[in-house]
Amino acid sequence: MTSLSIGTREVARYCDGRDMPTELSPRPYLHPVSTLAGQPLTEVAPADHRHHYGVSNAVVEINGSMFWGGGSYVHSSGYQMLDNHGRQVGGPVEATAHAIDQQVEFLDVDGHHLLTEQRRITAELLPAWDGWALSWHSRLLADSGDLTFGSPATRGRVGAGYGGLFWRISGDQLATTAQVDGGGEPLGSTSPWLLLTQDRPTGPVSLLLAQSRTQVLPWFVRTGGYVGAGPAVAWEAPRHLPHGEQLDLHLTGVLLDRTIDTDTARTLYTELEQLS
Repeated sequence: MTSLSIGTREVARYCDGRDMPTELSPRPYLHPVSTLAGQPLTEVAPADHRHHYGVSNAVVEINGSMFWGGGSYVHSSGYQMLDNHGRQVGGPVEATAHAIDQQVEFLDVDGHHLLTEQRRITAELLPAWDGWALSWHSRLLADSGDLTFGSPATRGRVGAGYGGLFWRISGDQLATTAQVDGGGEPLGSTSPWLLLTQDRPTGPVSLLLAQSRTQVLPWFVRTGGYVGAGPAVAWEAPRHLPHGEQLDLHLTGVLLDRTIDTDTARTLYTELEQLS
């Protein structure tokens, strides 16, 4: 297990996921991820969705193998547990207190090599905001053939195009507000950022999830039933990646021990873009 720290505070732990059951699509993940005041903003294996694991690269389907975990959506029949789960196997971790670098191999349901991911995760203090930023960058290389990424939406479930870098947020029993730039419906929005806020008994928290303006994917977000969000790789249609090409996935989360509004979120996002 590897940790990320801000000063003397441990703010995130990186787990290899090798002990996860096969039907959960084993993968490395971050948990717990906490604010500077120690409030956890991740959850693993919750009763409602046992396959949700903190912050992880949880693409739903690649060439027919499942990397999200749990049941697969079968049109007209709903979700069914199929024998289609792949796994991610991480190589040696190169780490400092502020960065994790790792090469990850995606193995399909039969254990065959499917693709190689170069992963970098960083932690950065944002002193002007009394918070910190967790950045996750995954570069997926189609080094074994053409790849097709799918989701429940590409199989017929409208609005369920989830899959990719995904953050399962703790506090599902609390009222959670989701807002995007310009207002409107967060689900499916192509706003460059998504703001989630909660008023907790231990104090308010905000999580600003940000994408790069150069590549904005539609947001998948849930605030009812459970709380989770991330950019969707295959929101409405399958995404194809030819052999030899690569797909870059980026997600930055800013963790704050207070509530902020959308104007403040916009200013914070602009500063993040200037830092990158």
